[in-house]
Amino acid sequence: MIEERRSLAGASAGTSRHLTSFVFGQGLPGPSAYLQAGLHADEMPGVLILQHLILHLEAAEARGDLRGEVRVVPVANPIGLTHWAHGKPLGRHDQDSLRNFNRYYPELATLAGDRLEGRLTDDMAANTAVIRAAFAEALAELPPGTEAEEMRIALMQWSHRADHVLDLHCDHWAMLHFYASPARPADTSLLARCTGAGLALIESVSGGNAFDEAHTVPWLRLGERYGERFPIAAGCFSATLEYRGQFDVDDDLAAGDAARLIAFLAAVGVLAGDYPEPAFPDALQLPLAGSAEVLAPAGGVVTWISSPGETVAEGQVLGHVTDPMTRERHPLTAPVGGILFRQELWRSCLRGQGLGHVAGAEPARRGNLLSD
Repeated sequence: MIEERRSLAGASAGTSRHLTSFVFGQGLPGPSAYLQAGLHADEMPGVLILQHLILHLEAAEARGDLRGEVRVVPVANPIGLTHWAHGKPLGRHDQDSLRNFNRYYPELATLAGDRLEGRLTDDMAANTAVIRAAFAEALAELPPGTEAEEMRIALMQWSHRADHVLDLHCDHWAMLHFYASPARPADTSLLARCTGAGLALIESVSGGNAFDEAHTVPWLRLGERYGERFPIAAGCFSATLEYRGQFDVDDDLAAGDAARLIAFLAAVGVLAGDYPEPAFPDALQLPLAGSAEVLAPAGGVVTWISSPGETVAEGQVLGHVTDPMTRERHPLTAPVGGILFRQELWRSCLRGQGLGHVAGAEPARRGNLLSD
């Protein structure tokens, strides 16, 4: 294992931060992987999972089981780790710009597209290498900007060459689920069968250029631009894994999740040896555009009847909002039929506030599809 650090220029005099990554099997020619956690710095399940994953990777490296390089970034957002208010961690939005830390990543197809003219051939594998080299050139030329922008560039410089990119997050209260592109369906199914995720939300372009799509959308766009002349691979499988809810931070749970990630790395060829086979059924794959929000009909106290992971019917009562002044109980109803996959953390609400999401089968939304 090699520890690498990347310094971030301080936002003010006398301050500085750094990113840390651990690299296993550096330079090995097989399939490669990149995993990070804590990009939303108030989400700790993934951070703990990667602590357990590192133990597995150290053992695999010692046995000579690695076939490709694995880079692990245990905390992807040192800026957000310092963002607290009134004893509560924040870390989802940059306090300077108010931008979500998981949005606004460099658009690699736009940055690198022109420089590929005259460099592509009829060899798909060679084109993949050329494209990744162009991505590296474009990232190296970007001005660092603010501390948060510099951090985004640094993470992309570490991750853009990987064949598999996994960004570990969690929700408030939620079932294990993930977000993925439709470009590599076999990998999507494999990830579900290895991790036990019961739901995969699928979209080519969700809007906002989140970290996972910053690795998949460029290959889509370059295929649209050059695909009629040259073979362009999908290039990278990337997914955002939502490891249940914010309070699901437990060593036994994390150790099991880490072992299942090892099973995925073995299944895609990053590891060779005696590793567990995928043991779970495929996830229900639904369009992200089919997920619908459960909105609060009034302000008050939120109580739930249904829990994340339950299949619900359109119009079904999922819970209530109680107005403590009038004692009136307002029903929360499912906007569509499907899976109730997440709920908000807080048990108080304002009228019109989003309280949960139901994943439905029919696309019903357009534009930016991710909650900010």
